[in-house]
Amino acid sequence: MDIRQLRYFIAIAEEGQITGAAKRLNMAQPPLSQQLKQMEEELGTMLVERSGKQIVLTEAGITLYKQALNIVHQMEEALSEVKETGEGIRGTLSIGVSALSAYRLPEQIRVFQQKYPLITYKIWKGDTQLLNQWLERRTIEVAIVRLPHSLNNCTMIPLEEEDFVLIVPATSPYADRKAIEMREIAELPLIMPSTPGLGIYDLIIKEFSRLGVEPHVICECPDISLIVSMVASSVGSSIVPISAWETHQSEQIRGIRLSGTSIYSSAAVVWQSGRHLSKAANRFIETFSL
Repeated sequence: MDIRQLRYFIAIAEEGQITGAAKRLNMAQPPLSQQLKQMEEELGTMLVERSGKQIVLTEAGITLYKQALNIVHQMEEALSEVKETGEGIRGTLSIGVSALSAYRLPEQIRVFQQKYPLITYKIWKGDTQLLNQWLERRTIEVAIVRLPHSLNNCTMIPLEEEDFVLIVPATSPYADRKAIEMREIAELPLIMPSTPGLGIYDLIIKEFSRLGVEPHVICECPDISLIVSMVASSVGSSIVPISAWETHQSEQIRGIRLSGTSIYSSAAVVWQSGRHLSKAANRFIETFSL
């Protein structure tokens, strides 16, 4: 069994069907089915069980899938290290971002691009669970997330802290206020950034609890642009990091400084501990330490 067959099996396992795997591999279905049959004959055991067009891994198939992922990743890392011994760096740097965490990213890419113009980028946006999966599968090498995060086995560089602000419709009776007590906010209809499990959500809820008040949450939303649009349409108000407010300012909404609270927001650049990173990823991470 060779590395090519292991890649075939990974595609079959992840797609759950021969048709989807063949399409992903850009090959015809019959040859892929034949490769699977050869692997089963070589190993002397069934790797999948078929139910119509769908397939399910057997216990042996699950074991092979896990080992195949490790072997392919190790091979890719070895090839990357060998290729990167040269002076020039080119290729694609894959970066993940979570909700409310990407506001420093454009400037970091601009700075990095000036030093390494041959690098191209793939930006992946998702929640913490997706970012964790993408880091483990090496779909991305680094991620930028809001703290606190729940990613597994990660090293991080915290970025600078920033305050929260309350954003309200321009028509709100609070619109002309320069500051507002955190306790007062609990009475307003609130659009909370994202859902439970996102660090920033838990941070705000815990602060309300510490102050002995229960917020009037009418909506939970993972997208800051949509939050701003709903606030502008007078659906409700929201509490967001100041960078999110500054990026999405408009005439229809107002930002009000919070008082009576010490909470702050911070993002971090993270990557998996103990795993080889490309030189491009390492150098990109270094730009956050400057």
